[in-house]
Parts: sequence; C-alpha cells; structure tokens
Amino acid sequence: ELLNPPSPRPVSGGRATADLRPALRGLGKYIWPFLTLITISIIVIPFAKDPILGLLNFWQMLVLFFAALVVMTGAFDRFKVVKILAASFFLQAILGIGQYIAGGDIGLHFLGESFFDANVFNVAKVVLPSGEIAIRGMGTLPHANILGGLIALVLLLLTAYPRKKLLAYFVAVILLVGMFFTFSRAAYLAFFIGIILLTIFQFKRRFFSTFTSSLIFLILIVLFGAPFFVRLGEQPGNISRIEQISQAIDVTTENPLGVGRGGYTFAMANAGELKEWQIQPVHNFFVLKTAEESILVAIVWLAVFVFLAIFAFRQKRFEVLTIIMAIFILANFDHYFATIFAGRAMIWLILGFMVGELGCSKNDSEIKFDKKRKIKV
Repeated sequence: ELLNPPSPRPVSGGRATADLRPALRGLGKYIWPFLTLITISIIVIPFAKDPILGLLNFWQMLVLFFAALVVMTGAFDRFKVVKILAASFFLQAILGIGQYIAGGDIGLHFLGESFFDANVFNVAKVVLPSGEIAIRGMGTLPHANILGGLIALVLLLLTAYPRKKLLAYFVAVILLVGMFFTFSRAAYLAFFIGIILLTIFQFKRRFFSTFTSSLIFLILIVLFGAPFFVRLGEQPGNISRIEQISQAIDVTTENPLGVGRGGYTFAMANAGELKEWQIQPVHNFFVLKTAEESILVAIVWLAVFVFLAIFAFRQKRFEVLTIIMAIFILANFDHYFATIFAGRAMIWLILGFMVGELGCSKNDSEIKFDKKRKIKV
C-alpha cells in the first residue's frame, strides 16, 4: 500500500494529492542530508569487493527512500503508517508470546514463522540455573532482539498518535508484553529511556502512561523474573561486541572506502577460517556502515540523527526526539537496521514519519485534531 501512492484526484480544498512540489519545498532543509547520503552511497559502490551486490543493496535503499518520501510529503497519511505498523507488530507480539509459552514455534509456518524449539542450538533462548530453557519470542523475524527493538519503536510511535482510543491502549499493552518476552536488553533500554525522556518534557501528559507501562513491566518481572534476570546478567556467547568492533576496525583499515553494502561477512570469511554464513555482522550500525561503505557514509548517517534531534528539540516535537533517541540506542547495539529487510524498511518509514512531522506547521499539520470532538480538522 505504501508503494502505491494515491491517484491524482482532487481532495478537500481542491488540492491534488499528486502535486507534491509544495510539500517537497517545505521539507527541503530536512531532505538534504538524505540526498547527501544517497550521493556518497553511489560514489563508494565501485570500490566494493562485489559491486553488483553493493548496487543491488543500494537499489533497495533507494526504493525505501522513495517510500519514506511518500510518507514525508503526506501523500500517504503518516498516521496510517502508524496504524499499519501497530497492527502488524500487535500480531507479531501475540506470536512471540505464544512462542515463549509453547517453548518453540506454534506452527504458523505459512506466515513465515521458522521451525524451531529449545533444542535448536542457534535459536534465541535463556538457559535458567535449573537447566530449563526459556524461548525468547521472535515472531516471524530472524531473532528476538529484532522483534524487541522494532516493538519498542512502535510503542514510541504510538505516543505521537493523537487519537487515544481504548483499542490503542489495548494494542500498546500487548506490544509491551510482547517486547518483555523477547528479553531484549537493548529494546528495554531504548523504550524506557524514550518514555522517561518524554515524561521529563511532558510530565503532566505522560506521567500516567509512563507509570502504567512501568507497573505492567514490574508485574511481568514478578511473574517471569527467572528468565528476565538471567538474561539481564548474560554474557556474550561467542565474541564480545568490543571484539567485533575491533575486527570491523581492521576491515576498515584495509578497505578505507568500504568492502561494499552487504559484503562485511564475506570480507571476514576471506580473512579467516569460517564461512560467511557462520559470521555475524558487527553489532553496531554505524561501525558496520563504516566497514561496508566508508566512514563518510557513517558520518552522514550520524549527522541525520543529530540534525533531526536538533530540529525536534527546537520545535518542541518531543515525541520525535524520543523516537530518534531510541533508534540511535538500538543502532549502537545491533546491526539489523542495515542487514535485515524489516529493519531497513522500519528505519526508513520512521524517518519519513519524523521528517513529515517536523516539516508540517501547526496550521497545516495533518495531525491537528479538534480537542473537543477528537476529529481531524
């Protein structure tokens, strides 16, 4: 639906949805960092170890950028994006909860669920002191950390949703429970730093929701404390993130302009004895970008976060600021925003949402709602 923009039919007020030029002009200062990112990403492709692979990955990025552009300009209602993501991850959260209870997959393989149980060696799980194994919910995604991180972002997106109905609160509760059963420490950190930051800036509006979220999470800890605390104190199984970063620095030193998008594990395999499918990318989005596409691309990505955070703070769009902070935290603890399609799509759609929110004024904002009737005006 996102990749099929509306036809050029007039809408209320006589404005055609297909004429995006005024919206693009209003978003100019926000779009320049993304255009810079795309330009540098093109320049470094010929220096990749496998330029064809780099070009294919770049094409996917370009498609996602245009999808984000549709969201930025309002050609596709930004809050429809929020509703779509909330509905999708509501189902993912239920599936993740079911996987934890069942101790493995629940048979929904036709939806993309993997075949797994507690005996699969590389499935995300928590081994309790008693020897019992607790499966971490991952939905149809490749890993529990991905599900947890993306649910955390959807929960923070819901704080920006202006129409708070009972259904929205119910969905938020299920999402929170689903995030808990992923036992993802980065997701916990990103979500709670986000809502605490939001509460600091909007105490009266956010205190109740923050208190309620914390209370639900505390109840879950009381009921399911064993896997929670074991996971909290768990050490890395293979090599630490510090060692991964050190290896990535070595790759970058040998290839200053990067090994190419999607080429990191191949470069590591060529330098060692393991196969590429046995190697995990470095668990840091910015370090991975440096190794694959040069430090210039990593700096531009960092600049995107900094610029959006500055604009959000100046405009007092604190919901946007908290989402930026959450993405930044998750990006520093994992690689899925660069390596997994769900992560790539999510970061671009959310960037489109945030830029659209920053670019619309209070007078013509799509999120302006009548406070009494709770309808769009």
